Amino acid sequence: MILQKVARKYLLPLLALMILPIALVACSTTEEPKPTIKFADTQFESLWINNAIAKFVIEKAYGYPVETIEMTTPIMQASLGKGDVHVMMELWQQNIQEWWDKGIAEGRMYYGGATYEGGPQFFAVPKAFADEYHIKTIDDMKKPEVVKALADPEEPSKGAFINCVIGWQCAEINAAKLRTYGLTEYYNIISPGSSGAMEAALAGAQKKGNPVFGYYWAPTALMGMYKWTIVEEPKYNKECWVDVGKGRDDPTYTPELACAYETLPVDKGYHKSLKTVAPELVTLLEKMVVGLQPINEVAAWAKAEDIQGEWEQAAVHYLKNYESIWTTWMSSDHVKKVKDALATQ
Repeated sequence: MILQKVARKYLLPLLALMILPIALVACSTTEEPKPTIKFADTQFESLWINNAIAKFVIEKAYGYPVETIEMTTPIMQASLGKGDVHVMMELWQQNIQEWWDKGIAEGRMYYGGATYEGGPQFFAVPKAFADEYHIKTIDDMKKPEVVKALADPEEPSKGAFINCVIGWQCAEINAAKLRTYGLTEYYNIISPGSSGAMEAALAGAQKKGNPVFGYYWAPTALMGMYKWTIVEEPKYNKECWVDVGKGRDDPTYTPELACAYETLPVDKGYHKSLKTVAPELVTLLEKMVVGLQPINEVAAWAKAEDIQGEWEQAAVHYLKNYESIWTTWMSSDHVKKVKDALATQ
């Protein structure tokens, strides 16, 4: 009994001292939680798909939690400029070129490589309508019979032009171009409140076989699902675009020149803080060329499957069908983690 008391008195504290370093080593090797990487979501289809692909890869292969934050383009500009969000997967920077150039020059933002090649923006009408009314150029949109066929239900004396979403820079750009083309005399500009409403206005007319006139872009499911005619505008040039930019920023100014959008690669942008917070993701983003044709295909698949906004399904579809592309973005260890995650889907 005496020996047991002695053992308890001296051996137990000794054991505790022996265990303590082991516990400290275990604690010291526990990984710190990785910071959340924030992506801007300015609410359109191809961006939802690209954000979902990036989120799946980053979370499954690199272990960073990802948050996508809904916002308008002006809020994205402020947020990315301050570092409130880390990444914008589709800048379409020609629409906001002065802001982008300024952020780059000040060292607040960096170019993150192309997401896909050649993102065109344009004015379009259904092909059947263009064929019937012999529409080819922007001036053809002034024909009385064309304007009448496109009558605005709210004000039938004018036609209706479906603009891009309120808050997107293209809304102001398009309005400036229409002023220069003299089309505001003939058309009311309808700016929907969401990308869904915008798509519904254009797709709804196509489904019914009705004429419609508006702005759109690619890659999108809408462009793949129906036949369209792109209305010819004067070719892009820098002098013209500077003047259009003045009209974008000042709705009382009518540019002397207007022209088509320049078709440029659609780039990623990231805030400088990402280099410190997650430098390995900078390397990933710079290699992450998703591709125009694959996004067109995935957008059409998502529409046909009616995935109801579950964009992770679109990401999985892309990753399962375009392995030859995405495996070039990362090391073999990271590739294996993505493949293991896909195997559970």
